[in-house]
Amino acid sequence: MLSFLKKSNKKDKNMPDYESGLIKKFHKDHKKLIKHIGNIQNAVKAGKDAKAKGYLQDLKVEMLSHFMEEDIKLYWYLKSYYKDVDGAMQTIHMFEESIKKIQRSVIDFLDKYAESARPLDATFKQGFDEIVTALATRITTEEESLYTLYKK
Repeated sequence: MLSFLKKSNKKDKNMPDYESGLIKKFHKDHKKLIKHIGNIQNAVKAGKDAKAKGYLQDLKVEMLSHFMEEDIKLYWYLKSYYKDVDGAMQTIHMFEESIKKIQRSVIDFLDKYAESARPLDATFKQGFDEIVTALATRITTEEESLYTLYKK
């Protein structure tokens, strides 16, 4: 456990409420995202671009929902909970900044292909593989590090 996690139990009246099922929900969200990615990969392999584009749109909706919930519930809570703990705040800000970069690149990519006539060709596959790799790394890092900071 990280040394900066020593936290007082004083509750700030402006702090958002702790939600006991939030991290469990985020784990379920991650499983849904992985399922959508698998659906896209399978449809592309089968040459079913129209179906794959529908799955791309589904992935975008799920991701936007997940990103918004993390922003509103997780990051706000963590920043309130650890506001006086420098090491924790640095970690939280690092995660927050890195996810914003990932969010933008993923949403831009999905917008580029989900609702356009662009073919899901080798360029798509390469870009999609890069996004999948970035998301897989991010999910692992969130689940192993960031989510452990969420405490009552």
